[in-house]
Amino acid sequence: MSKKGLVAVDASDAKFRGCVAPGRWTLCLGAGISRGITPTWFDLTKEIVNSTFNTNYDATTFEKHITSSGWGLDAWIQAAANEFSAKKNTLDDFKDLIESILYGKLQKDAAGLPIEKHLLTVLNSPIRAPKNRVLEVCEFLENTYKNSSLMGIARFLIAAAKAERKPYSIITFNADTLLETIIYLLLRKDHYLGPAPHGHPAYHYKAVNRPSLIAHHQYNEKTNIYHCHGTIMPKQTSPKRPKDSRDRLIFLEQEYLRISSSIASWPETLFLFHSQTTRIVFAGLSMSDANIRRWMRASETELSADHEQVFSGKRVNPEHLWLTTKPSESGLARIQLVSMVHLGIRPAWIDKWSDIELALRNILAVR
Repeated sequence: MSKKGLVAVDASDAKFRGCVAPGRWTLCLGAGISRGITPTWFDLTKEIVNSTFNTNYDATTFEKHITSSGWGLDAWIQAAANEFSAKKNTLDDFKDLIESILYGKLQKDAAGLPIEKHLLTVLNSPIRAPKNRVLEVCEFLENTYKNSSLMGIARFLIAAAKAERKPYSIITFNADTLLETIIYLLLRKDHYLGPAPHGHPAYHYKAVNRPSLIAHHQYNEKTNIYHCHGTIMPKQTSPKRPKDSRDRLIFLEQEYLRISSSIASWPETLFLFHSQTTRIVFAGLSMSDANIRRWMRASETELSADHEQVFSGKRVNPEHLWLTTKPSESGLARIQLVSMVHLGIRPAWIDKWSDIELALRNILAVR
């Protein structure tokens, strides 16, 4: 593929306004979008290890251990799960630990506030929660995390639905359910602040955490939010009739290995379908995941062959975009630009993560 003419997208520049708007597109999300609300993969792993092995590693020490071991974070989480089992605990107990860490910062930030006692209940059931609780939790979220990527993406998705520019699908690798929860809560808040009567707003998005749900439910033009690595909702109340899919959780090394070695797993088939039939905008991902890179390479091979047949030539600029901050060093920026051409991906640069809402509005031409 010739690199002549290859350019990154300046996602905040008006020159690229609407560059993703034509046709179908998919939003693909990773843990980075929840930074500041839920722990990063590194911090989550550190807390799991400290809790399981009764250690007290700080970030610097733990990073040294990771570097010297050569293990990925999933291997460290696997070690913690193995220790849990050795102590005669169940895997369900281990997932309860993950839940407590995932939502721990939210609880800490709400400590001492009037919403402290009912925060997790509202996050567990955002559509059925009482009106007054919804308004209180929205106020807390908007005051505490106003500039977070997650809040910005939620606001964008609501605006995109109203502008008829919402994504065809959303694929998330995150176990937390905060994206759809915040969307539901913000929609209800805006509805209550509008003219009466006040029933329920139109919910434009629907979370899907099991493949069986797709065949047996009618979503009436809603955009599905696919949790392809399982979900852990806060304050799970009925293990016999779970609302989440912690049984499908992919956190451990053994689960990653199962996905990478399986033929036609749900995450793989779901991802391949969307990468070959829509344009994907990635956000909150480092793009280092081996499975994602393998799937994108397979898709790019198919799409490149098709493009050569239909348009009699190779594409210069890849179709899929990776939203990320622009490197300050020009050499590193060039490396980043060409690094995933073979995967059909080019960077869409922003200056800082608080710009993500405006960047998405720009490339999708949403006011």
